[in-house]
Amino acid sequence: MVFQFFKGGDSAVDEVEATLVQMLLDGRDVYDTAMEALFGGGKSKETKKELKSTDRGINTAQRDVRRELMVSASVHDTVDLPLVLAYMSTVKDVERVGDYSKNFYDLVKYGADFENAPDHDELADYRDRVSTLLGDAAATFAASDADRARSLITKADGFLDEYDALVKAAYQSTGTPADAVSRALYYRFLKRITAHVMNFLTSMVMPIDQLDYYDEAKDDRN
Repeated sequence: MVFQFFKGGDSAVDEVEATLVQMLLDGRDVYDTAMEALFGGGKSKETKKELKSTDRGINTAQRDVRRELMVSASVHDTVDLPLVLAYMSTVKDVERVGDYSKNFYDLVKYGADFENAPDHDELADYRDRVSTLLGDAAATFAASDADRARSLITKADGFLDEYDALVKAAYQSTGTPADAVSRALYYRFLKRITAHVMNFLTSMVMPIDQLDYYDEAKDDRN
């Protein structure tokens, strides 16, 4: 249980944890903004600028976290190396949420528009569940709620199977190539974001050697 084990009231650690939470919330902003464009908003200079600006802030925060962790490890005798390693890993997963979220806007640039799609409700349901997951994960981490983290991980792990099935269905679709490709990519991006959120939550409930556990296929996790 890395998160609970090494939380000792260090102000640098508190600052890093607050930054990780804000990064995830900013990643959710990127996600929601890109989804608004995909579900009818369309592409615009304003949306593109907003996405780039927020993602740039996430990237800057990632560098700040890594710098703070290295400085703390260098100058404080009481800093535990496992804590530094854990958050070095965690910050990467949070940063990837923003990167994958931007990819939904790429679908818009390629011509995808789900506003009037026949499967709109299904697409929107998966959109909303991932947005909710991002918010719940940020709140859970901020509250140091390990039990809630386990519950979210279990719930999200079920989503991964659904995304795999949906990608396969898109691959086997008899519809237009554009529809099949946009849905295969859509569900693939949702899966990657979900996996990175699950990795983020593992810092609260798993030993350090099992971080990034959910980047692996289920058959390869042992």
